[in-house]
Amino acid sequence: MSRAAHHAAVDVAEQLDYYLVFANIRARERALPPEGIVVEEFVLRPDGTTSALDSAGWTAGGTWWSAAAFSRGLRDDARLQARVTPVARAGAQAAYRQLGGGELLPEPELRRHFLDRLDLPAAAPLNLVPAQATAERRIYRVLLAGELPEAGLAALRSGWRMQPFDRADDAANRIAGRTRRTLDGQTVTWTLRRIGSGLAWAVDLATDRPDDTSAHTLAPLLCRLRAEARSQGLIPITVDRLR
Repeated sequence: MSRAAHHAAVDVAEQLDYYLVFANIRARERALPPEGIVVEEFVLRPDGTTSALDSAGWTAGGTWWSAAAFSRGLRDDARLQARVTPVARAGAQAAYRQLGGGELLPEPELRRHFLDRLDLPAAAPLNLVPAQATAERRIYRVLLAGELPEAGLAALRSGWRMQPFDRADDAANRIAGRTRRTLDGQTVTWTLRRIGSGLAWAVDLATDRPDDTSAHTLAPLLCRLRAEARSQGLIPITVDRLR
């Protein structure tokens, strides 16, 4: 395989999200074999926000099935979240083989099992505009479900090089970290925060450009932030533009 073809294959694989589904939380905690796997892919707009979610599930000893209802429940049912572990393709492949499925299909073939598309609302649940939002800034939110363990929180803070910040504007103590970058001549800031009762998280990304000319820069960044948060156990719900 050529270098270009290799990178193309990696890019395709990284567009799909994989989950192991266990019989119950005890089976997950004891690292028993899962019951099956679920594969998902967000449908993205040019600016990196999500418009829909495609998915398919496979259960040991069975066939592939439409997972639209499962994916919807996964994002608002804490008990279902407790039975699921986000994994990379390698983890899904190992489970699929262990459960008797053989070799996991290549990504283009997996997409053939996406039968029922789950449309996502234009406004995300718990969609509160952050205090730093102004008319001069674009604000995007990556909304995530689930609990973030201390090790996962530390990994995100370290990987995103989040610096200490003034908590004067955070009376509820929900901000877990904030960082700033300069990308393509613009200042981009993102904040990791707890949402609601703490069973949801958000990454709020702000840019100092008031128009859409930076979409080509922000879309890959939003995708990367979503993927890196998922790698620490969180479940992406949607990516929305708040302003």
